[in-house]
Amino acid sequence: MADASLDSIRSSIRCFVGLPLPEAWQRGLDVLTQRLAGRLASRISWTRPGNWHVTLQFLGEVEQARVAEIAAALRAVAFAPITLHLGGTGFFLPQGAAAHAPRTLWVGLAQGGEACTRLAEAVRVQLGPCGFAPEAREFRPHVTLGRVKTVVGGDDWKAAGRELAQEFSGAGFGPALVGEMVLWRSVLGPQGPKYAALERFPARDHGGRPDGRSA
Repeated sequence: MADASLDSIRSSIRCFVGLPLPEAWQRGLDVLTQRLAGRLASRISWTRPGNWHVTLQFLGEVEQARVAEIAAALRAVAFAPITLHLGGTGFFLPQGAAAHAPRTLWVGLAQGGEACTRLAEAVRVQLGPCGFAPEAREFRPHVTLGRVKTVVGGDDWKAAGRELAQEFSGAGFGPALVGEMVLWRSVLGPQGPKYAALERFPARDHGGRPDGRSA
């Protein structure tokens, strides 16, 4: 946890809005990334166990006094529970880089991508009046597995991609229902960021019923 004395000094915190992933997926991703880390020589900053999620909107540094305003705006977002299924792995590449020099390893959504896109748009609509502009790049729902810091020749990225695709098509990563979105605080550190939920927003329908279910 962050040092309380430092917290009292800081006026802003780093925040984002996203969907949590099931605990079973968190465990499976931990095992999978550890196995990949043993095979790849490149230096990769893997996502910390328990931190995997789908980002809906990154807010950046936010004045702590504005968290209540942001949370109130997010409470106005009505959405039904979303069924997610991981699938469609890939790499984000630096501009002009060769295919063997990835920047980010990620996995997409074989199911639930359209619902995530609609939810992200609803979040942007609600947070727009609070001064949060949408990102310039197109929204692409995904789960970041790791960020490549230093590429070492000899790593077979295509084979790594095939292994990922095979894993995510297996029973260990079957469809899962996500019934909440979260406003998270991110505290950066030498071992990677630590996330703390500032507020959770259960799914509900436009009539205000929880979980998006009919009465």
